[in-house]
Amino acid sequence: MSPSPFIVSAPGKVIIFGEHSAVYGKPAIAAALSLRCYLLATPNENSDIIRLEFPDIELSYSWKKSDLPWELIKSVSQTENGVPKVSEELVPEITQALSSILSDVNSKMHHTACFCFLYLYCNLCDNSTPGMTFSVRSTLPIGAGLGSSASTSVCLAAALATLGGWVSKAELTNDDHVPSGEPADLHFIDSWSLIGEKCFHGNPSGVDNAVATHGGAVMFQRSSQPRQPSVRTAIRNFPPVKLLLTNTKVPRSTAELVGGVGKRHRKYTKTSSSILDAMGHLATEAHEAIITPSFGESEHKKLLELVDINHGLLVALGVSHPVLEKVRIISDVHKIGATKLTGAGGGGCAITLINDNASENDIEDAIVEFEKEGFECFKTCLGGKGVGILYSEDVPLGNDTVQVFSTERFSSYEDRNEIEKALGVNIIDEWRFW
Repeated sequence: MSPSPFIVSAPGKVIIFGEHSAVYGKPAIAAALSLRCYLLATPNENSDIIRLEFPDIELSYSWKKSDLPWELIKSVSQTENGVPKVSEELVPEITQALSSILSDVNSKMHHTACFCFLYLYCNLCDNSTPGMTFSVRSTLPIGAGLGSSASTSVCLAAALATLGGWVSKAELTNDDHVPSGEPADLHFIDSWSLIGEKCFHGNPSGVDNAVATHGGAVMFQRSSQPRQPSVRTAIRNFPPVKLLLTNTKVPRSTAELVGGVGKRHRKYTKTSSSILDAMGHLATEAHEAIITPSFGESEHKKLLELVDINHGLLVALGVSHPVLEKVRIISDVHKIGATKLTGAGGGGCAITLINDNASENDIEDAIVEFEKEGFECFKTCLGGKGVGILYSEDVPLGNDTVQVFSTERFSSYEDRNEIEKALGVNIIDEWRFW
Protein backbone atom coordinates (compact mmCIF):
# COMPACT_ATOMS: atom_id res chain seq x y z
CA MET A 1 0.00 0.00 0.00
CA SER A 2 1.36 3.40 -1.03
CA PRO A 3 1.90 5.97 1.72
CA SER A 4 -0.17 9.13 1.76
CA PRO A 5 1.47 12.33 0.48
CA PHE A 6 3.14 14.58 3.03
CA ILE A 7 5.21 17.78 3.15
CA VAL A 8 8.23 18.50 5.33
CA SER A 9 9.72 21.93 5.93
CA ALA A 10 12.84 23.39 7.55
CA PRO A 11 14.08 26.96 8.02
CA GLY A 12 17.14 28.75 6.71
CA LYS A 13 19.53 30.55 9.03
CA VAL A 14 21.56 33.69 9.49
CA ILE A 15 24.65 34.17 11.59
CA ILE A 16 23.81 37.03 13.96
CA PHE A 17 27.07 37.18 15.87
CA GLY A 18 30.53 35.71 15.45
CA GLU A 19 31.19 35.11 11.76
CA HIS A 20 34.93 34.79 11.01
CA SER A 21 35.81 34.80 14.71
CA ALA A 22 34.22 31.34 14.91
CA VAL A 23 37.10 30.08 12.75
CA TYR A 24 39.41 30.99 15.63
CA GLY A 25 37.48 29.13 18.31
CA LYS A 26 35.25 32.02 19.44
CA PRO A 27 31.52 31.48 20.05
CA ALA A 28 29.03 32.38 17.33
CA ILE A 29 25.24 32.54 17.26
CA ALA A 30 23.09 31.51 14.32
CA ALA A 31 19.30 31.79 14.29
CA ALA A 32 16.51 30.29 12.21
CA LEU A 33 14.73 32.41 9.62
CA SER A 34 11.05 32.34 8.80
CA LEU A 35 12.18 31.76 5.17
CA ARG A 36 11.99 28.00 4.64
CA CYS A 37 12.47 25.04 2.34
CA TYR A 38 9.50 22.76 1.59
CA LEU A 39 9.56 19.18 0.26
CA LEU A 40 6.48 17.36 -1.02
CA ALA A 41 6.60 13.53 -1.14
CA THR A 42 3.95 11.81 -3.29
CA PRO A 43 3.64 8.13 -4.33
CA ASN A 44 4.35 7.12 -7.93
CA GLU A 45 2.23 4.77 -10.01
CA ASN A 46 5.38 2.78 -10.77
CA SER A 47 6.67 1.65 -7.38
CA ASP A 48 10.16 1.05 -8.79
CA ILE A 49 10.65 4.71 -9.73
CA ILE A 50 11.99 7.42 -7.45
CA ARG A 51 12.09 10.97 -8.73
CA LEU A 52 13.68 14.21 -7.50
CA GLU A 53 12.34 17.55 -8.71
CA PHE A 54 13.67 20.99 -7.79
CA PRO A 55 11.89 23.48 -10.07
CA ASP A 56 13.76 26.48 -8.62
CA ILE A 57 17.01 25.20 -10.19
CA GLU A 58 15.34 23.38 -13.14
CA LEU A 59 16.25 19.95 -11.77
CA SER A 60 14.24 16.83 -12.62
CA TYR A 61 15.73 13.32 -12.53
CA SER A 62 14.40 9.83 -11.89
CA TRP A 63 15.98 6.46 -11.13
CA LYS A 64 14.90 2.86 -10.81
CA LYS A 65 15.19 1.61 -7.24
CA SER A 66 16.20 -1.75 -8.64
CA ASP A 67 19.32 -0.12 -10.16
CA LEU A 68 20.59 1.11 -6.77
CA PRO A 69 23.46 -0.87 -5.16
CA TRP A 70 21.47 -2.34 -2.28
CA GLU A 71 23.75 -5.34 -1.65
CA LEU A 72 26.83 -3.11 -1.49
CA ILE A 73 25.04 -0.67 0.82
CA LYS A 74 23.98 -3.49 3.14
CA SER A 75 27.56 -4.76 3.32
CA VAL A 76 29.18 -1.41 4.21
CA SER A 77 26.48 0.40 6.21
CA GLN A 78 26.40 0.23 9.99
CA THR A 79 23.42 -0.13 12.28
CA GLU A 80 22.95 0.21 16.03
CA ASN A 81 20.05 -1.72 17.56
CA GLY A 82 18.69 -2.11 14.04
CA VAL A 83 18.75 1.67 13.36
CA PRO A 84 20.95 3.18 10.60
CA LYS A 85 24.09 4.54 12.24
CA VAL A 86 25.68 7.76 11.03
CA SER A 87 29.29 7.42 9.93
CA GLU A 88 31.89 10.12 10.62
CA GLU A 89 32.51 10.58 6.89
CA LEU A 90 30.80 9.58 3.66
CA VAL A 91 31.32 5.88 2.90
CA PRO A 92 33.70 5.72 -0.10
CA GLU A 93 32.15 2.55 -1.53
CA ILE A 94 28.67 4.13 -1.62
CA THR A 95 30.04 7.38 -3.03
CA GLN A 96 31.80 5.51 -5.83
CA ALA A 97 28.76 3.39 -6.66
CA LEU A 98 26.50 6.44 -6.84
CA SER A 99 29.00 8.30 -9.02
CA SER A 100 28.45 5.83 -11.85
CA ILE A 101 24.67 6.13 -11.47
CA LEU A 102 24.96 9.92 -11.70
CA SER A 103 27.36 9.95 -14.66
CA ASP A 104 24.73 11.51 -16.96
CA VAL A 105 24.10 14.50 -14.61
CA ASN A 106 26.32 17.22 -16.09
CA SER A 107 25.42 20.30 -14.04
CA LYS A 108 27.59 20.53 -10.90
CA MET A 109 24.67 21.93 -8.86
CA HIS A 110 22.33 19.21 -10.10
CA HIS A 111 24.92 16.49 -9.52
CA THR A 112 25.48 17.58 -5.91
CA ALA A 113 21.75 17.75 -5.14
CA CYS A 114 21.09 14.34 -6.72
CA PHE A 115 24.09 12.81 -4.93
CA CYS A 116 22.83 14.11 -1.56
CA PHE A 117 19.36 12.72 -2.24
CA LEU A 118 20.52 9.27 -3.37
CA TYR A 119 23.09 8.94 -0.58
CA LEU A 120 20.46 9.62 2.07
CA TYR A 121 17.86 7.49 0.26
CA CYS A 122 20.20 4.47 0.13
CA ASN A 123 20.91 4.73 3.86
CA LEU A 124 17.41 5.52 5.17
CA CYS A 125 15.20 3.54 2.78
CA ASP A 126 15.43 0.15 1.09
CA ASN A 127 14.26 -1.65 -2.02
CA SER A 128 10.84 -2.29 -0.45
CA THR A 129 10.15 1.43 0.13
CA PRO A 130 7.34 2.53 -2.24
CA GLY A 131 8.42 4.62 -5.22
CA MET A 132 7.93 8.33 -4.54
CA THR A 133 8.41 11.72 -6.16
CA PHE A 134 10.24 14.26 -4.00
CA SER A 135 9.57 17.86 -5.04
CA VAL A 136 11.55 20.67 -3.41
CA ARG A 137 10.66 24.36 -3.28
CA SER A 138 12.46 27.07 -1.33
CA THR A 139 11.61 30.58 -0.21
CA LEU A 140 15.33 31.07 0.55
CA PRO A 141 17.72 32.71 -1.92
CA ILE A 142 20.03 29.93 -3.06
CA GLY A 143 23.77 30.43 -2.61
CA ALA A 144 23.39 33.54 -0.44
CA GLY A 145 24.87 32.10 2.75
CA LEU A 146 21.46 31.55 4.36
CA GLY A 147 21.66 27.79 4.81
CA SER A 148 19.61 26.77 1.77
CA SER A 149 21.56 23.51 1.32
CA ALA A 150 21.17 22.67 5.03
CA SER A 151 17.42 23.27 4.99
CA THR A 152 17.21 21.05 1.91
CA SER A 153 19.30 18.35 3.65
CA VAL A 154 17.06 18.49 6.72
CA CYS A 155 13.94 18.19 4.56
CA LEU A 156 15.41 15.18 2.74
CA ALA A 157 16.54 13.52 5.98
CA ALA A 158 13.13 14.09 7.63
CA ALA A 159 11.18 12.84 4.59
CA LEU A 160 13.32 9.72 4.13
CA ALA A 161 13.41 8.98 7.88
CA THR A 162 9.60 9.17 7.83
CA LEU A 163 9.37 6.76 4.88
CA GLY A 164 11.92 4.44 6.46
CA GLY A 165 10.01 4.41 9.74
CA TRP A 166 12.99 5.73 11.73
CA VAL A 167 11.13 8.62 13.41
CA SER A 168 7.83 8.67 15.27
CA LYS A 169 4.82 10.61 14.06
CA ALA A 170 5.23 14.27 14.93
CA GLU A 171 2.71 15.82 17.29
CA LEU A 172 0.61 18.95 17.08
CA THR A 173 1.75 21.65 19.48
CA ASN A 174 0.63 25.14 20.41
CA ASP A 175 4.10 26.08 21.62
CA ASP A 176 5.75 28.40 19.11
CA HIS A 177 9.29 27.40 19.89
CA VAL A 178 9.78 24.04 21.60
CA PRO A 179 9.26 20.87 19.51
CA SER A 180 6.90 18.38 21.15
CA GLY A 181 8.34 15.09 19.95
CA GLU A 182 11.08 12.80 21.21
CA PRO A 183 14.58 14.38 21.28
CA ALA A 184 15.82 11.15 19.64
CA ASP A 185 13.80 11.97 16.51
CA LEU A 186 15.38 15.41 16.20
CA HIS A 187 18.81 13.96 16.91
CA PHE A 188 18.31 11.37 14.16
CA ILE A 189 17.23 14.00 11.62
CA ASP A 190 20.02 16.37 12.67
CA SER A 191 22.69 13.66 12.40
CA TRP A 192 21.63 12.45 8.97
CA SER A 193 21.14 15.98 7.65
CA LEU A 194 24.78 16.63 8.57
CA ILE A 195 25.66 13.72 6.28
CA GLY A 196 23.58 15.49 3.61
CA GLU A 197 25.57 18.68 4.24
CA LYS A 198 28.78 16.68 3.78
CA CYS A 199 27.47 15.66 0.37
CA PHE A 200 27.08 19.36 -0.43
CA HIS A 201 30.10 20.90 1.28
CA GLY A 202 32.63 18.27 2.33
CA ASN A 203 33.39 19.47 5.85
CA PRO A 204 30.51 21.62 7.21
CA SER A 205 30.44 22.95 10.76
CA GLY A 206 27.03 21.41 11.54
CA VAL A 207 25.58 24.76 12.62
CA ASP A 208 23.30 25.25 9.61
CA ASN A 209 21.61 21.86 9.81
CA ALA A 210 21.32 22.12 13.62
CA VAL A 211 19.40 25.39 13.30
CA ALA A 212 17.26 23.99 10.47
CA THR A 213 16.43 20.92 12.57
CA HIS A 214 15.82 22.46 15.99
CA GLY A 215 14.74 26.01 15.07
CA GLY A 216 15.28 28.84 17.50
CA ALA A 217 19.00 29.55 17.59
CA VAL A 218 22.28 27.75 18.17
CA MET A 219 25.39 28.95 19.98
CA PHE A 220 28.39 27.32 18.36
CA GLN A 221 32.05 27.10 19.32
CA ARG A 222 34.69 25.17 17.45
CA SER A 223 37.01 23.10 19.61
CA SER A 224 40.55 24.43 19.98
CA GLN A 225 41.84 20.86 20.21
CA PRO A 226 42.41 18.82 17.04
CA ARG A 227 39.85 16.07 16.38
CA GLN A 228 37.68 17.23 19.28
CA PRO A 229 33.98 17.90 18.54
CA SER A 230 32.64 21.42 18.41
CA VAL A 231 30.21 22.58 21.08
CA ARG A 232 26.66 23.35 19.94
CA THR A 233 24.09 24.68 22.40
CA ALA A 234 20.48 24.87 21.18
CA ILE A 235 18.52 27.99 22.14
CA ARG A 236 15.01 26.77 21.34
CA ASN A 237 13.15 29.56 23.12
CA PHE A 238 14.81 32.30 21.08
CA PRO A 239 12.31 35.17 21.06
CA PRO A 240 10.98 36.03 17.56
CA VAL A 241 12.71 39.23 16.43
CA LYS A 242 11.68 41.17 13.33
CA LEU A 243 14.39 41.25 10.69
CA LEU A 244 14.94 42.78 7.28
CA LEU A 245 17.25 40.65 5.17
CA THR A 246 18.91 42.44 2.25
CA ASN A 247 20.64 40.48 -0.50
CA THR A 248 23.07 42.79 -2.29
CA LYS A 249 23.46 40.16 -5.05
CA VAL A 250 27.20 40.92 -5.08
CA PRO A 251 28.99 37.55 -5.34
CA ARG A 252 31.72 36.72 -2.87
CA SER A 253 34.17 33.91 -2.25
CA THR A 254 33.97 32.63 1.32
CA ALA A 255 37.37 30.93 0.95
CA GLU A 256 39.04 34.15 -0.22
CA LEU A 257 37.49 36.21 2.58
CA VAL A 258 38.47 33.70 5.26
CA GLY A 259 41.95 33.60 3.76
CA GLY A 260 42.16 37.41 3.81
CA VAL A 261 41.31 37.49 7.51
CA GLY A 262 44.00 34.86 8.08
CA LYS A 263 46.63 37.00 6.34
CA ARG A 264 45.66 40.05 8.38
CA HIS A 265 45.75 37.98 11.54
CA ARG A 266 49.27 36.76 10.80
CA LYS A 267 50.50 40.25 9.92
CA TYR A 268 48.94 42.05 12.89
CA THR A 269 48.53 39.20 15.35
CA LYS A 270 48.13 41.21 18.55
CA THR A 271 45.66 43.69 17.08
CA SER A 272 43.70 41.01 15.25
CA SER A 273 43.60 38.80 18.35
CA SER A 274 42.07 41.67 20.32
CA ILE A 275 39.36 42.10 17.68
CA LEU A 276 38.60 38.37 17.64
CA ASP A 277 38.51 38.24 21.45
CA ALA A 278 36.09 41.19 21.46
CA MET A 279 33.83 39.35 19.00
CA GLY A 280 33.84 36.34 21.32
CA HIS A 281 32.87 38.44 24.33
CA LEU A 282 30.17 40.10 22.23
CA ALA A 283 28.61 36.75 21.26
CA THR A 284 28.61 35.70 24.93
CA GLU A 285 26.83 38.93 25.94
CA ALA A 286 24.30 38.43 23.17
CA HIS A 287 23.66 34.87 24.36
CA GLU A 288 22.98 36.13 27.88
CA ALA A 289 20.44 38.63 26.51
CA ILE A 290 18.76 36.06 24.26
CA ILE A 291 18.21 33.48 27.02
CA THR A 292 16.74 36.03 29.44
CA PRO A 293 13.38 34.47 30.47
CA SER A 294 11.64 37.85 30.45
CA PHE A 295 13.19 38.98 27.15
CA GLY A 296 11.84 42.46 26.51
CA GLU A 297 12.63 45.99 25.39
CA SER A 298 15.97 46.35 27.18
CA GLU A 299 17.29 43.00 25.86
CA HIS A 300 16.11 43.86 22.36
CA LYS A 301 17.89 47.22 22.56
CA LYS A 302 21.06 45.46 23.73
CA LEU A 303 20.98 43.12 20.72
CA LEU A 304 20.72 46.13 18.38
CA GLU A 305 23.71 47.76 20.06
CA LEU A 306 25.72 44.54 19.80
CA VAL A 307 24.83 44.24 16.10
CA ASP A 308 26.35 47.69 15.51
CA ILE A 309 29.51 46.79 17.41
CA ASN A 310 29.83 43.43 15.64
CA HIS A 311 29.66 45.06 12.21
CA GLY A 312 32.37 47.54 13.20
CA LEU A 313 34.63 44.70 14.28
CA LEU A 314 34.02 42.88 10.99
CA VAL A 315 34.92 46.07 9.11
CA ALA A 316 38.18 46.10 11.08
CA LEU A 317 38.86 42.56 9.86
CA GLY A 318 38.49 43.78 6.27
CA VAL A 319 35.42 41.80 5.21
CA SER A 320 32.89 44.54 4.49
CA HIS A 321 32.10 45.94 1.04
CA PRO A 322 30.76 49.27 -0.29
CA VAL A 323 27.35 47.71 -0.98
CA LEU A 324 27.11 46.51 2.62
CA GLU A 325 27.96 49.99 3.87
CA LYS A 326 25.27 51.34 1.52
CA VAL A 327 22.73 49.04 3.22
CA ARG A 328 23.83 50.40 6.61
CA ILE A 329 23.57 54.01 5.45
CA ILE A 330 20.05 53.55 4.07
CA SER A 331 18.82 51.74 7.18
CA ASP A 332 20.38 54.44 9.39
CA VAL A 333 18.82 57.28 7.38
CA HIS A 334 15.37 55.70 7.72
CA LYS A 335 16.09 54.75 11.36
CA ILE A 336 14.66 51.28 10.94
CA GLY A 337 17.21 49.37 13.04
CA ALA A 338 20.77 48.11 13.42
CA THR A 339 22.50 46.59 10.39
CA LYS A 340 25.47 44.28 9.97
CA LEU A 341 26.85 41.99 7.31
CA THR A 342 26.09 38.31 7.80
CA GLY A 343 28.12 35.35 6.67
CA ALA A 344 31.47 35.79 4.96
CA GLY A 345 30.90 39.43 3.94
CA GLY A 346 32.49 40.98 0.85
CA GLY A 347 29.01 41.31 -0.65
CA GLY A 348 26.25 38.77 -0.06
CA CYS A 349 23.66 39.63 2.58
CA ALA A 350 23.12 42.12 5.37
CA ILE A 351 20.65 41.85 8.21
CA THR A 352 18.80 44.69 9.92
CA LEU A 353 17.30 44.00 13.35
CA ILE A 354 14.23 46.21 13.37
CA ASN A 355 13.71 48.90 16.01
CA ASP A 356 10.60 48.43 18.14
CA ASN A 357 9.47 51.93 17.17
CA ALA A 358 10.11 51.61 13.41
CA SER A 359 6.85 52.04 11.48
CA GLU A 360 5.84 49.93 8.49
CA ASN A 361 6.05 53.09 6.36
CA ASP A 362 9.67 53.62 7.44
CA ILE A 363 10.50 50.02 6.57
CA GLU A 364 8.74 50.19 3.20
CA ASP A 365 10.52 53.47 2.35
CA ALA A 366 13.85 51.82 3.12
CA ILE A 367 12.94 48.79 0.98
CA VAL A 368 12.10 51.04 -1.96
CA GLU A 369 15.52 52.65 -1.69
CA PHE A 370 17.23 49.26 -1.36
CA GLU A 371 15.48 48.00 -4.47
CA LYS A 372 16.57 51.10 -6.42
CA GLU A 373 20.13 50.03 -5.64
CA GLY A 374 19.37 46.61 -7.17
CA PHE A 375 19.14 44.80 -3.82
CA GLU A 376 16.51 42.19 -2.90
CA CYS A 377 14.74 42.48 0.46
CA PHE A 378 12.92 39.95 2.62
CA LYS A 379 10.82 40.72 5.66
CA THR A 380 11.39 37.83 8.02
CA CYS A 381 11.77 36.88 11.68
CA LEU A 382 14.58 35.35 13.68
CA GLY A 383 13.84 32.30 15.78
CA GLY A 384 10.76 30.15 15.40
CA LYS A 385 10.21 26.50 14.60
CA GLY A 386 12.57 23.94 13.16
CA VAL A 387 11.74 20.92 11.02
CA GLY A 388 8.05 20.09 10.71
CA ILE A 389 5.70 17.88 8.74
CA LEU A 390 2.24 18.26 7.25
CA TYR A 391 0.34 14.98 6.85
CA SER A 392 -2.31 14.93 4.14
CA GLU A 393 -4.68 12.96 6.38
CA ASP A 394 -4.68 15.87 8.84
CA VAL A 395 -6.03 18.36 6.31
CA PRO A 396 -9.86 18.49 6.38
CA LEU A 397 -11.62 17.46 3.19
CA GLY A 398 -12.89 20.48 1.31
CA ASN A 399 -10.10 22.66 2.64
CA ASP A 400 -8.36 24.56 -0.18
CA THR A 401 -5.02 23.47 1.24
CA VAL A 402 -5.69 19.90 0.03
CA GLN A 403 -4.34 21.01 -3.37
CA VAL A 404 -0.86 21.59 -1.91
CA PHE A 405 -0.39 17.80 -2.01
CA SER A 406 -0.56 17.87 -5.81
CA THR A 407 2.91 17.75 -7.42
CA GLU A 408 1.67 19.87 -10.32
CA ARG A 409 0.25 22.55 -8.03
CA PHE A 410 3.29 22.44 -5.79
CA SER A 411 5.59 23.04 -8.76
CA SER A 412 3.46 25.85 -10.16
CA TYR A 413 3.82 28.38 -7.32
CA GLU A 414 5.34 31.43 -8.98
CA ASP A 415 7.29 33.04 -6.17
CA ARG A 416 8.21 32.94 -2.50
CA ASN A 417 5.10 34.82 -1.43
CA GLU A 418 2.83 32.34 -3.20
CA ILE A 419 4.66 29.37 -1.65
CA GLU A 420 4.44 30.88 1.83
CA LYS A 421 0.77 31.80 1.41
CA ALA A 422 -0.09 28.23 0.42
CA LEU A 423 2.22 26.26 2.71
CA GLY A 424 3.42 28.50 5.55
CA VAL A 425 3.85 26.93 8.97
CA ASN A 426 2.10 29.96 10.42
CA ILE A 427 -0.71 29.72 7.83
CA ILE A 428 -1.79 26.07 8.07
CA ASP A 429 -2.72 24.95 11.57
CA GLU A 430 -2.11 21.26 10.89
CA TRP A 431 1.69 21.51 10.77
CA ARG A 432 3.31 19.17 13.31
CA PHE A 433 6.77 19.36 14.85
CA TRP A 434 9.05 16.72 16.40
